[in-house]
Amino acid sequence: MLSWECIDSLENFEITYLLYQEGKNINQISRIRNMKIDDVNRDIIKYKQMLNQIKQNNKTIIDILLEEDKNSRIDIIKSLDENELNNLKKLLYKRILIEKNVDDFMILLWICGELKDCRLLDIVHTCSKHPHGGVRRMAYSAMGKLGSDKSIDYLHKGLIDAKPQVRQYSAKSLCKIGNETTLKKLKNLINNPNEKEYVKRAFLEAIDIIENKN
Repeated sequence: MLSWECIDSLENFEITYLLYQEGKNINQISRIRNMKIDDVNRDIIKYKQMLNQIKQNNKTIIDILLEEDKNSRIDIIKSLDENELNNLKKLLYKRILIEKNVDDFMILLWICGELKDCRLLDIVHTCSKHPHGGVRRMAYSAMGKLGSDKSIDYLHKGLIDAKPQVRQYSAKSLCKIGNETTLKKLKNLINNPNEKEYVKRAFLEAIDIIENKN
């Protein structure tokens, strides 16, 4: 996993790439790491080559992403060129239609959100009706990342879902695209004495953000 949390286990070239991933340029990394610019470039190339090796095995990009942790998935997605991204989206759409494993299903929806391509909206909207609460939660989370007004009615339904975490995630996603109707719904729902406190906090946060946005 490429993150500062496991710095003791990172190779030197991975530390260099982590700085590069954070947006630092070659000259800045050279000064921070006290390295020659050529060595910085070599480290970055080495890491990219490692990612390419992962992609060149017999598994599909979807299979690879499902096996990796969150940070590694982000690294792999960022390394894809336009054609590879388009291929990923096509495979993703098809895989969601047939996926039976709930844990994998949730990861696939997470990927939809990370790709931020509204062409995936239809399949994400459909997944909000899934019988498993975790899948619905990730569908509503993906809607927030995709940020389309077309998701508002779906997210409003999420506010009254049977699962409290689904209601929470729906409110979080509505922070970005909520409207006056959203505010009315949230203000009514927040008075429910049986609502979980963490869900109420999500409702209050959404109300505050939407009111300040309008």
